[in-house]
Amino acid sequence: MLVIQILTVGVVACAIFDLWQRVFQKMTAIPPSNWAMVGRWSLGLMTNGQLIARDLESQAQRKNELSVGWLVHYSVAIGYAAVYAWLMHATILQAGLIDGLIFGVISVVVPWFFFLPCLGKGMLARLTPNPPLVCALALMMHSLFGASIGLGFAVFAD
Repeated sequence: MLVIQILTVGVVACAIFDLWQRVFQKMTAIPPSNWAMVGRWSLGLMTNGQLIARDLESQAQRKNELSVGWLVHYSVAIGYAAVYAWLMHATILQAGLIDGLIFGVISVVVPWFFFLPCLGKGMLARLTPNPPLVCALALMMHSLFGASIGLGFAVFAD
């Protein structure tokens, strides 16, 4: 039963993340995450063992990169839900909005210090044209995502 909960919470929280990016784009003209780049990076990691990509956008497109990117995106979301479930089991977190928000805020260290550098954007997006904006967007999205995970587990707790 816990596996079903983790899968459900991870997928639904990720879907909320994705829907909010589309709504936010309508309000601000800031485009949503480009999961094709995540797929391109993932395929490069799997085929060449290249953890840190350079000039990812200028690299040739890879077959199925968009599908792989979406698969990685949702798989990572499920992984976050599994970590949250483990932290609940360890009585570090509880299901709910506040603990979910805390989890989301803390989880932003992953894109800031791992995914952005791996995608060639540098730590804290320092190699992008607007690092504060990229970091703020990641914080916003992870806050929403974490809150969604916390609330998702709260639904199962009732």
